[in-house]
Amino acid sequence: MPSLDRVKSMAKELRASLAAQDIYLAHSACLEIVARQLGHDNWNTLKATFDAKAELAISIVVEHGREEEAAAFYQRAFGAVRRGFYLFEGALISIDLQICDLAVQVGGANPRRELEPLRGGPFFPKAHGAVSAVFILDVANAETALHRAIDAGATIRGELAIATDGRRGATVFDPLGHIWGLRDRAPAKLRRAA
Repeated sequence: MPSLDRVKSMAKELRASLAAQDIYLAHSACLEIVARQLGHDNWNTLKATFDAKAELAISIVVEHGREEEAAAFYQRAFGAVRRGFYLFEGALISIDLQICDLAVQVGGANPRRELEPLRGGPFFPKAHGAVSAVFILDVANAETALHRAIDAGATIRGELAIATDGRRGATVFDPLGHIWGLRDRAPAKLRRAA
């Protein structure tokens, strides 16, 4: 299901395409058409679905001042798309990205919290793998994704191998110390013995 903003854009595109054919519909009529194309009875039910839907986003904490470096790596390695950024007192503190369908915020660890660990985190990894989560990225081709990540600056954690479910996978450390699992969406075809 596309995002609500994308649905609205689809309605605008439909309206413009119809107008080019001398067919004029109101934006609301185009919203109704797009809603039906997406399997909803009407625009109101589609909108209500979005209003009730929870969405998951993650925040990847990096060392303060390395936000741009991290975002650039995720763009090169995993095809992340920049969506926005946040400043605090004129300084960059986080960057919004999208990786596949997941919203990802790359944020710098608060230097004051780093100086006072008893206040609690989140903290950036002080060593590769010193994290409590692994990011799993299902891709069309794990080997291609692995090479792309390495070319962008990742280092191997676990070599490319076939798991028990038949899918190839590998793990890498990103330059900021986080662990990424790269695995094929589908298992390799099993060959029949001749």
